[in-house]
Amino acid sequence: MDHYIQLRVAFSNVDEEEEIHTTIGELANHLCCTMRNMNLIMNKFMDHGWIRWSPQRGRGKTSVLVFCHPLLQAVQERFDRLLQGNKLEEAYMLASTMPFSMREILMQGLQGQFGLRSDHGARGRVDTLRIPQETAFETLDPTRAYMWGEVGIVAEVFDRLVQYNAERQVCEPSLAVAWESNPEGTEWIFYLHKGIVFHHGRMLNAEDVRYTFERILSDQENPCKSLFGSIHHIETFDELTVRFVLRFPNFMFPDLMSSMNASILPRDVELDPMHPIGTGPYRLTRNHPKLLVLEVFPSYFRGRAFIDRVEIWQLPQTGLVESVIKQDLFPDGLARLIQHEVQGGVFMTFNMRKEGPQQDLYFRQAVQQLMDPQEMMVALAHTGVHAAYSLIRDKSKEKQILERIESKPTALSADLSLVRASELLQRSCYAGQIMNVWVEEGEKMETDMAWFAQRCALIGLKVSVTPGNPVDAVYHDEFASYDLIYTGEVFDEHVTLSLLTMYTFQNTLFLMALDDERKAS
Repeated sequence: MDHYIQLRVAFSNVDEEEEIHTTIGELANHLCCTMRNMNLIMNKFMDHGWIRWSPQRGRGKTSVLVFCHPLLQAVQERFDRLLQGNKLEEAYMLASTMPFSMREILMQGLQGQFGLRSDHGARGRVDTLRIPQETAFETLDPTRAYMWGEVGIVAEVFDRLVQYNAERQVCEPSLAVAWESNPEGTEWIFYLHKGIVFHHGRMLNAEDVRYTFERILSDQENPCKSLFGSIHHIETFDELTVRFVLRFPNFMFPDLMSSMNASILPRDVELDPMHPIGTGPYRLTRNHPKLLVLEVFPSYFRGRAFIDRVEIWQLPQTGLVESVIKQDLFPDGLARLIQHEVQGGVFMTFNMRKEGPQQDLYFRQAVQQLMDPQEMMVALAHTGVHAAYSLIRDKSKEKQILERIESKPTALSADLSLVRASELLQRSCYAGQIMNVWVEEGEKMETDMAWFAQRCALIGLKVSVTPGNPVDAVYHDEFASYDLIYTGEVFDEHVTLSLLTMYTFQNTLFLMALDDERKAS
């Protein structure tokens, strides 16, 4: 079947039952085989009824080939057999080589392979969670990982000294069973649980904790060095007791210890950023460019996790991520309204590492007027999105602002914001050049920037908008040549710590756009 598909794709511009004049040599070239093997293959094709073949002998004569078996049917049969054999990677590779319309049909077949699956074998019942992901992992070093998918893996592979309980808004024991500080908040002592085992079999002790943070503090290029900048030095009293001496009082220090960046590493193994070792409920057993596998860690000190295996498949540009989530939420296919409010938001920032009009305060104020959030919400009618004036929502203050805005006619409000933007632009150093805008790729974000570009045109501001992958922006400095950056931050349950991380962790898009002077201020 593979040979038939390969040959049929080579003649994809030809319909079934249409005659093709060719030679056995030309066909052999398509399959990269000898003419003898090609004759054997053609005989098998005819035995299955997939082709009609009328060979002609003699110099200059061509044979006649007719395909009888439709390409889509052949590919679907092969694709289904691969899925039945649990060979998702081969199935994906087959689908990715097909024409776009056919690829879309095949990718829908992959959808049913994801989610929670239970299989029974020699080891008994094995529960596997399969998750599709469109963005590749760049690093699983907890001090450098920034993308949500990477942070999610870090959360399962590693543990922190403490964990944050969002419902109670307090820090609770994790690797540390207890902790205390001096009255000034400049010294913090943590007492570790006994018997905690790393994935490679060694017991956790206080030296691992000291190693973890000294590794950060000794590396000038570590992006979370500033986050833990209050640490002066670390002491170990015995195998289970570690003391942090700070440069200044910090009563939020236990909260810092709950950060994913504070995940504890083993001191006896050099960290492999793509195959890390921790103490968490899952250990990483495979990290292939197409597949990452987490296996349950039976010796986890909090007890064995229920799901035995987690597989994260890299399937770029398939649209499966959203469709699988919808399938799990709505098995009957009927849409329902689900609301889950998170702190954070999208915003426009400026590349202050690059010369240009964005260095001018008047120019930045003009962009602020053009990006009026209320005007955007009225114009675009995004569902599930609210106009915001801060990344931390103050509902009472926000309500007052919205009431004041809504008391004015919408058209007049829009005109006023454009007039103010135009006046500020004229006072700036902008001289008619094209301003390059980087936008985090995604339908809503790109729609926002299409609206922004229209507003810019009304006041004579020329912009060119380019969607980009945030992974490339964070790890490969993709937006270095851009003037404006439209991105966002979504905070986790510990909002205060998330905000602190945004302002100190050097791998956030917000900080990456700032020059050194503004970072230091």
